[in-house]
Formats: sequence, structure tokens, C-alpha cells
Amino acid sequence: MGQHAVFFDMDDTLLDGHAAMEASWALVCAEAGEVLSVDPQELRDAIRREAMRFWKDESAVEHWRVRLDDARTLLIKNALEAEGLDVSRAERISKDYAARHREHLQLFDDALETLEMLRSAGYRLGLLTNGPAAMQRDKVMRFELEQHFDVVVIEGEFGKGKPHPEVFRHALEATGAEPEHTWHVGDNLYADVGGAKGAGLRAAWIHRGRLQMDERAKAPPDLSIGHLPELRDPFGL
Repeated sequence: MGQHAVFFDMDDTLLDGHAAMEASWALVCAEAGEVLSVDPQELRDAIRREAMRFWKDESAVEHWRVRLDDARTLLIKNALEAEGLDVSRAERISKDYAARHREHLQLFDDALETLEMLRSAGYRLGLLTNGPAAMQRDKVMRFELEQHFDVVVIEGEFGKGKPHPEVFRHALEATGAEPEHTWHVGDNLYADVGGAKGAGLRAAWIHRGRLQMDERAKAPPDLSIGHLPELRDPFGL
């Protein structure tokens, strides 16, 4: 029998990217609003609208995942243009946001205890994250995550990202696990759930109490959880 394994997404699964995003945009839009003479909330709403439009079809824009800074600058430029504001401020706003987000990013309280619980129970662990190599590797190093995993797969380093089955196959080979003995935990129904199911793994969707199930999702998760400790019962821990 092969090893039993659990793979994890990083952003909004182990790291609270959403809270960092909200805090960072509030600060950045307040600062930019003064310079541009626009209400900060109006600016935030315009950027949010453009972001939702930009990322609506993830499969169509997946090539931007390894160029997130460029993508952010572009959608900010689109938002400024739509509001009749100075588009030359887009790059400055984007850089300010990136710096603020890095400052505010934190691990979820239940992240490390869950990894340690699974490790103690004998599971092999993998971290599978999409995004640019430097940005994602910086997070792995800052939060000392690599020591908890048997394999770390970063899209910008590996050359492919979730939901590509090769990402999951590589992690399976590295951990010596078989798909039927492996779970993948993540918040993205397209990349995490769809990718895991497409590669023959079982998928746990973590919504953190803020995400809604999209009925258009190609594959339903095997398990839906609000927080990581909810993995205890299904895994018999």
C-alpha cells in the first residue's frame, strides 16, 4: 500500500490573503484617493469591479497568474480609466498595494496545528500553490512553511499550475502516494477542487465562511469545510 497524503493550497487556505487584501486596499485607496481627488470607496469599488471582470473566466486568463503584479497594474489602469482618473497612477497604486499586502499577510490560526496533526498521524504533506515564483517562494520562506511539507510545488517554478494534472502527479510521485489515498485542500473550485478531482484525488473545499458554492463548478468537492480542524473527523483523527 502506498503512502497516504494530504496536499494543501497556500493562499486563503493556509495564509489569510483575503484579510490582507481588504486591509491593504483600504489603506491604498485612502492614500490614492487624496492624490486623485476621489472618494476612496468609489476607487475601491471600481478596482473590485475590474478585478472581478478580469478574473471571471480563470481558464482564459490563467497565463496572468505568474504575472500577478502586471495583471494588478492593468486592472487598476482599467478602473482609473473607467472613472476618468489619471491612469499614470496605476503602477504606483499597484506597487503600494503589493507592499501593504505583504505587511498584512498572516497565517490562519489553524494552519500550523493542522499540519502538525496530520504529520503526527503519518500523512505525507504537499504544498501546491499557483502564482509567480518569487512572490510565492517569499511567502513559503517568510512563514517557514517548507519544513512542514514533503514537496512544495510553485507554479512559477514548476512551469504549470493547478488545475493541470501534472502538478498533482508530480506531488504524488514526490510523496509516494496514490491518488485514491490522497486529499487536496483548497479554496478555489476551479483550480483546487476541479484540478484535484481531474487527477483522481479527493478534494476538500475550504470556504472560510465567506465563499459561496458556484453551481457552475465542473466538479463538486468531496468535502466542504469552513475551517481546517474540520478535517479531524473525516480523517479519523
